[in-house]
Amino acid sequence: MKQLLTLLVLSPAFAVGQSLVYDTPQNRTALLEDFTGLHCGYCPEGHAIMADLEVALTDRFVTVGIHAGDFAVPSGSEPDFRTPDGNAIDAYFTISGYPAGVINRHVFGGLNDLGRGAWEGAVNEILDLPSPVNLGMESSVSGDQLTVRVVGLYTADSPTGSDYFSVFVKENHLNGPQTDYTNGNHANYDHLHVLRSYVTDTWGDDIGNHVTGDFVERTYTFTIPPTWNVANCEVVAFISEYRSEVYQVREVPMDGGTTLVIGALEGDAQPYRSGTNGTASTFTSSFGNQIGVDEDYVVTLTGVGAPGTWTSSFTVDGSTPGNPATINIPSAGDVSIEVNVTPDGTPGIGTYTLTVTSATNASAPALVQRFHVISGVTDLIVTNPQAETHEPLYINGMADELGKAATSRADFLEFSDADALVGVNNLYLNISWTFPSYTDDVANALSTFMDNGGNLMIAGQDIGWDQSGVTGAYGTAVTQAFYTNYMHATYVADGASSDNQVNFEDADAVFGAVPNTTIINAFGGNTYPDQITPIAPAVPIMRYSATKIGGLRAHTSTYKVVYFGIGPEQVASSAVANQMVQLSHDWFYGLVSVEEFDAAMSALGQAYPSPANSIVNLPVGELQGTATLEVFDAMGRVVLTQRVNSASSNIQLNVENLNNGMYSARLRTEAGNGLARTFQVMH
Repeated sequence: MKQLLTLLVLSPAFAVGQSLVYDTPQNRTALLEDFTGLHCGYCPEGHAIMADLEVALTDRFVTVGIHAGDFAVPSGSEPDFRTPDGNAIDAYFTISGYPAGVINRHVFGGLNDLGRGAWEGAVNEILDLPSPVNLGMESSVSGDQLTVRVVGLYTADSPTGSDYFSVFVKENHLNGPQTDYTNGNHANYDHLHVLRSYVTDTWGDDIGNHVTGDFVERTYTFTIPPTWNVANCEVVAFISEYRSEVYQVREVPMDGGTTLVIGALEGDAQPYRSGTNGTASTFTSSFGNQIGVDEDYVVTLTGVGAPGTWTSSFTVDGSTPGNPATINIPSAGDVSIEVNVTPDGTPGIGTYTLTVTSATNASAPALVQRFHVISGVTDLIVTNPQAETHEPLYINGMADELGKAATSRADFLEFSDADALVGVNNLYLNISWTFPSYTDDVANALSTFMDNGGNLMIAGQDIGWDQSGVTGAYGTAVTQAFYTNYMHATYVADGASSDNQVNFEDADAVFGAVPNTTIINAFGGNTYPDQITPIAPAVPIMRYSATKIGGLRAHTSTYKVVYFGIGPEQVASSAVANQMVQLSHDWFYGLVSVEEFDAAMSALGQAYPSPANSIVNLPVGELQGTATLEVFDAMGRVVLTQRVNSASSNIQLNVENLNNGMYSARLRTEAGNGLARTFQVMH
């Protein structure tokens, strides 16, 4: 039963309830209403996208799964997750394809329901919009009674008409079946964010039209059904126009949840940095006490992803406390917090989370800032949302390469925008079978990277189809231009399961020695290997069933690109999957040893002595013309070059000025590059 306890209250901005909301203007938080169902085979892909957004955006993203439509109809003894509220919302937004997402009930390009491939971009667009009202809430349970208090503080005039408070309950960890076209069907799927019921009317509670400074408060009660698990339930409140534009949204645990404002944590303006061996990257934050009394705060710094030899610490007003540290801050007082991250010579990417909590208000939301450092990385694997399970194939494909690291598409874009990819030579895009295959932002970042001499490997099913312009594809003018002008490909046709033979071009100088293999059923019967035509200077490197081109490589005056119309996860041979990645890497560095290179020179002999203190000897066979010897450090940077003439039979390298560590030496001629030889320097 839904019941309104407290009528609308209007008062000045600094009245009762202000502690639940900030008094300064805020941008919007995103609300994604996901229309889903037990028998929706593509819905698990939508769930994966939502999970990635939750990780990246934390408290700026709220989602709810609305089970409605034909795919939500249970069969036999299957649970029924449908609700009258969900059915009404589904019908109003005329949802036809599942999964579909309605994001802040905003209209994007004439549409309010979007396919899963458009969610990430739409959410980011919403986050940039201001909200005229700040929203707060608190929730409590007594017996079977839920009480929810919702407050709104207007920092600007409401744009049009009456606004509405809406409150609903969602529940996590409901067990049930789930059809899954990609990973196979699930008998016991963990259903998250499932809409249980609206506490208010389905379309909200009219609170009137308001102007700057108005404060609005209402309290609602609701009888909790005995089948709900209160510990797994969350309460969501949002404020919107009637059946349309959502201005702000908040969620809290059902029992004891609150948006109590404990303070304001302002993070560094540039949270993504390029690090340097032995030099601290310093991120500056500030925190102010807004509880209204003197308070103890717990400050914690945690890090994930970085090599274990990197170091990190923080200071508060210049002093170095413990980690975690308890800091007393007077009422309305503030402190400066600096986070220091110091990489060493080990390449990697580290994400560091600064968390501030109130020692005496345990249920209040923690305040969080994240900082990111990339250092020493020369080969960067970028993984699309939903393709994370295939990332190890790329890592294993470069098992012996010290300069490799992996990151998400979202973090790659942030590093790119911050000009923090200065040491990265090559990118490897793990697209797999995901949509959109790449966005405008990704295409622009890749174009800049390649224009500056960076190389790209990109692999996945339906990348070409996604740029074809057919109904349902996500390609845009920007992404299509990148496909043509940088990937040097023309899409021909969507493949079929009958295109199951992978034949590498025997005459190709890079991939010619890769054994042929077959395409496996990696996506639950959905096998669509793109058929493409290379655009000069691109050449074919792989075909399906000996005739249809499915891969290419191109070498321009600025960059190299390798493009496969299938992902490594789709080939039957793990060795071939590894070679798809490793040979791309080797070609980018000019390290491929094939017959045409053997005609130009023989391979270098083994380096000796190793370890070396001052001189390293490298035997060399007969050369046809002059060559250049290049020495690379463990991060792939050229640290020494030396000209070699055709009469040389032994090369002596002076390594006195090189730091201790592992190095590789490679000969480069006009015809190509030979095998690398490694050696160690130890003074």
